[in-house]
Amino acid sequence: MKKILKIQHTLKKELDENRYHHTLGVMYTSASMAMRYDVDVQKALYAGLLHDCAKCIPSDKKIRLCEKYGLPVSSVEKENPSLLHARLGAYLAHEKYGVKDEEIIYAIESHTTGRPGMSMLEKIVYIADYIEPGRRELPNMADVRQLAFRDIDECLYRILKDSLVYLDSKNITVDPMTQRTYDYYKKKWERRINMDQAKKWQKLLFEALEDKKGEDVCAIDISAVSVLADYFVIANGNSDSQVRALVENVEEKMHKAGYAAKETEGHRSGAWVLIDFGDVIVHIFDRENRQFYNLERIWNDGKKIDDVNEF
Repeated sequence: MKKILKIQHTLKKELDENRYHHTLGVMYTSASMAMRYDVDVQKALYAGLLHDCAKCIPSDKKIRLCEKYGLPVSSVEKENPSLLHARLGAYLAHEKYGVKDEEIIYAIESHTTGRPGMSMLEKIVYIADYIEPGRRELPNMADVRQLAFRDIDECLYRILKDSLVYLDSKNITVDPMTQRTYDYYKKKWERRINMDQAKKWQKLLFEALEDKKGEDVCAIDISAVSVLADYFVIANGNSDSQVRALVENVEEKMHKAGYAAKETEGHRSGAWVLIDFGDVIVHIFDRENRQFYNLERIWNDGKKIDDVNEF
């Protein structure tokens, strides 16, 4: 703590009063979030304290220092040199304040624009910079502050989305890294929503198959090994008539829940019927063909799920 207090003393002289109070707010908010998400609190304190250490350097001097230290300056950053404070601050944190931990350096460097694939510490400092108690009340701030301690990934996506809306409303040029970060986390968020929906579907499907005494009902999570779907749901009947009954019950229950199949194949054969719901594909066999095709063996790189409560 002595080193942190020493840095505080230095920053109090180098930052203006409002920036210094903001810095303390980010430091303590980062520490609080670190406790919530089981991240090293000391690292969070350092990253929060130093995130704006270059903020009050005049714009022309920021550019000159970046050129002097060999730090890249984009055309967008030349138009808006304030953006350089994160990269320059990361350099000063290392060279002036003696921070050697790369995770802290990355958290300082990415706190303004973010970046794809941020570490938990980077997410914490990025969010703390937005929500610390001294920040003016931005739209949706109350919701975002609650999200910060409940679901950090949803909070991050929400801030990125709101930030782009704000920049667009003010006709402010968006830094390309901010756009890339938003695009990256938008895809991750949409993927998560689809996965949550897929889990709901599977519970319905398990119920539909078990209602009609489907045998050996299971699912395989193939999301990490295939782009075909996120899950297969597999079951078999002991006769052609039972296979048809299973298929009809699946289609009926899913239809009542508002989910229509994209395609159904093999309905008339009774040997193997495939029902495609997009992120979830249902395979219903008779016993002989279930054993012959043995999808569980073919897709053994996926995670097999035998109990609906595992979703």
